[in-house]
Amino acid sequence: MDTDAQDDVPTTSRLLEDIRRRLLRAFQRAVPRAGSRRAREAAEAAAEAASEERGWARVEGALAGLRAELLEMRFQNRRLARTLLDLNMKMQQLKKEYELEMAWESQGPEDNAGNQK
Repeated sequence: MDTDAQDDVPTTSRLLEDIRRRLLRAFQRAVPRAGSRRAREAAEAAAEAASEERGWARVEGALAGLRAELLEMRFQNRRLARTLLDLNMKMQQLKKEYELEMAWESQGPEDNAGNQK
């Protein structure tokens, strides 16, 4: 039995060594996983912050576009108001000319002949 026991020692040693290696690998894998979980959470937080930042950048870009459109609309509004005022002045001028012409025609032919001499 003594020799049988000695034969079992190398087998047991190999078995224990194999178990030791497996345990070491399992712990080595577990440690990075815990670290990678933290890293993954940090990466997710960074991605969320970046996404939020991109969202704000889009909002700011849209606001800048709206500001530019509003400025253009203000310019067009002023130009249109100026055009309308000019048209109104022209209409008033044409109205006065028409009234003068109508008054001249209503004076009669003999009055007009006297005005032409």
